[in-house]
Amino acid sequence: MEYLERLGLNPGPWEHDVLYDVFASHSTDYSPSAPESERLTYYSTLSRRVLERMGIASSSDEAAAHAEALWDLLGPSCFGVFPDALKALPALRARGIPVAVVSNWQSGLSHFCAELGLGDAFEHVLSSADFGVEKPDERIFLEACNRLGVPPERTLHVGDTHLDDYIGAESAGLQAVLIDRTNQSDASIRSVRTLTEILDFVVVSGAASSRAT
Repeated sequence: MEYLERLGLNPGPWEHDVLYDVFASHSTDYSPSAPESERLTYYSTLSRRVLERMGIASSSDEAAAHAEALWDLLGPSCFGVFPDALKALPALRARGIPVAVVSNWQSGLSHFCAELGLGDAFEHVLSSADFGVEKPDERIFLEACNRLGVPPERTLHVGDTHLDDYIGAESAGLQAVLIDRTNQSDASIRSVRTLTEILDFVVVSGAASSRAT
């Protein structure tokens, strides 16, 4: 919004659904491994979608002029990966524990993971936009368990919101841990401050293992 307003483009009010709308076909129309020319064309298409969704009339050339800036603002480069995640994920893989992402997120989350260097960290990436159901609905948790091939009671879900992640996972029959980086959660809730701490909660016993989502 600041970018658009700074250019005097007078965008309409921001809504959370903007991202879901403009990234609606991201999983099918985009590939991180596509040639640069194809990716640049996609950025221009995405820019046009953003401008239209914000009520800003623009030509193809005008949309293209904003393409790279808007991609930098909305694409994977605007995110950072917590250092403890970069330690925990390989450690889980080394233990033979498969991991899935379950997120209330727009379409194409797997592409974001790939471009953040996490493409090999997860067996499955499940976003609410692609699946059609959001946390805390138990169906998205059970779908993750189904894809991992493990019953809910043998699955550990780690998330950072009390309702969507902790209550949602427990209601679906999963084990749950709240990641609370500021240590403000209730003492009755099983929580960790970093993802490396979840290694204390997952064990491998014979051929069976706990899965993390």
